[in-house]
Amino acid sequence: MATAPVRNAYRNEPGSRAVLEIEIAEDEVGRAMDRAYATLVQRVQVPGFRRGKAPRAVLERHVGTETLREEALKRLLPERYAKAVAEAGLSPVAPPSFEVKEPAEGRGLHVTATVDVYPQVTLPEYRALRVAAENPTVTDADVERVLEDLRARHGHLVSAADAAARRGDFVLLTVKRAPQELKRLQPGKELLVEVGGGLLPADVEAALEGARPGDERTAQPGGAEGPVEVQVLDVRRKELPPLDDAFARTVSDQSTLAALRDLVRDRLGKERAGAAERDLRTRVMDALLAQAGIDLPESMVLHEVEHVLDDLVRRLRSGGLSLETYLRSQEKDEAALRADLRPAAERRVRTRILLDEVAKHEALTLTEEEISAAIENLAEEAHEDPGKLKARLAQGEGLAGLREHLLRQKAMTMLVASASGAQAAGGAPTAAPGAPVETPGESAR
Repeated sequence: MATAPVRNAYRNEPGSRAVLEIEIAEDEVGRAMDRAYATLVQRVQVPGFRRGKAPRAVLERHVGTETLREEALKRLLPERYAKAVAEAGLSPVAPPSFEVKEPAEGRGLHVTATVDVYPQVTLPEYRALRVAAENPTVTDADVERVLEDLRARHGHLVSAADAAARRGDFVLLTVKRAPQELKRLQPGKELLVEVGGGLLPADVEAALEGARPGDERTAQPGGAEGPVEVQVLDVRRKELPPLDDAFARTVSDQSTLAALRDLVRDRLGKERAGAAERDLRTRVMDALLAQAGIDLPESMVLHEVEHVLDDLVRRLRSGGLSLETYLRSQEKDEAALRADLRPAAERRVRTRILLDEVAKHEALTLTEEEISAAIENLAEEAHEDPGKLKARLAQGEGLAGLREHLLRQKAMTMLVASASGAQAAGGAPTAAPGAPVETPGESAR
C-alpha cells in the first residue's frame, strides 16, 4: 500500500515554544513495528525458541503489545520529529515532549511535539543609542590616600607609656571576669584589642576608651548574662614609617618617593579607566536589553541557572568551602539559591542572544590572526603552549565556543563605540572579556 501524504503543521506559543502536529501514516507505523520486532527478537529470550527465532505473534504475547509499540516509537518519533523540525526551519534548544494519539478511525498516529526553540529577536535601533562615557581622573589626594594606607600596613605597634587609650589604639588586657557565652573572653586570657576594631562587643570596647595601663574597666554587653571585667596591661599605638625614599624602596621596586607616587598614580588611572569601561559596557547593555524584544524560553533560563550554580560551586571549592556550608551560612536551601541566581542567569542569556544578533546583523567576521592572538592570550594566562591549547580546543566545541565569544566581543566593542561616540579600536578582540560578555567557556554552552 502506498504511503499517504505526510501532513505536518506547527504553531508558535508564548515563551518561544513551538507545537508541531505530526501525522504518521498507518503503513509507516507498520514498518516501525516490523523494525521493533526485528530488534526485540534478537534481544529477548522467548522460552522454547532460540534467540532471534520466535515468531512475531509469540514474541508479542511474551513481551506485550505495548512493549513492542514503545520500541517502535523509540525510533519512529525522533525520526519524524527531526524531519518536521527541518521542514519548519526551527532551532530547538531543549528536548521535546511528545503526546501520541490514535485517530478515531484507528489509522496511523497523530503526534503532538512541544519544544522550546531559539527565540526571535527584535533588535532595537542600536546605532541611535547614546550613553555618556565617564572620564575618570586621579587627584593628588587619591595618591596620598594610597600612600597613607601603605604606611599603615607597614607600621608597627609601640607602647604609648602612660597615655590614655583612644579609638584606633591597641590595648593589651587581661580578662578577669566574663559570662560563659562570650567565648572569646575567657578569664585569665590576655588579648590585644583595637579600640573600635570590633573584635569585642561594642560596650566593652567603648569602656576601654580613656583607659591607662593598670586601670580596671567593667562593661555590661547587651544580651549577656553578666558583666565583663578586664585589667589594662598596656596601651599601644601604631608608629608609621616616614614617607621618604627609603619607604619607597621598602614597599616597591621604585628607588624614590616621587617614582612611587608616579607608579601609584598610573595604577589608579588604569584601575579607574578599567572600571569606567566595564560600567559603560554594562550601561550600554542595560539600555539595549530594555529595548530589545527577546521572548526567552524557560528551558534556556533554567539551563543557565545550572551553569551559574556550577560556577559558584567551583569558586567555593577553590576557597575550601562546600555548597552545603555556603547554604547554611546564607540560611537558604538550593531552591532559594536558584531563585536568587535566576536574574543573573537570565541576563547572561539575553546578553548572548542580543550580541549574536548584532554580530549577524553587522556581518562581523574574524580573521585567523584574531583567533590566533586570542588563543595566545589564553595560553599565556594558563601558562600553556598555544599549539597544545589550540589542539585541545579543536577536539571538542571549544574552538567554536571561542569564535562565538570573540564575535560577541566584537559586537560589544562596536556597540560601546557607537553609543559613546568613540571611534572603535582596531585589532583583534581580546579573550579576556569586560562586562557583560561571558567567558569563552560559557559561550560554548
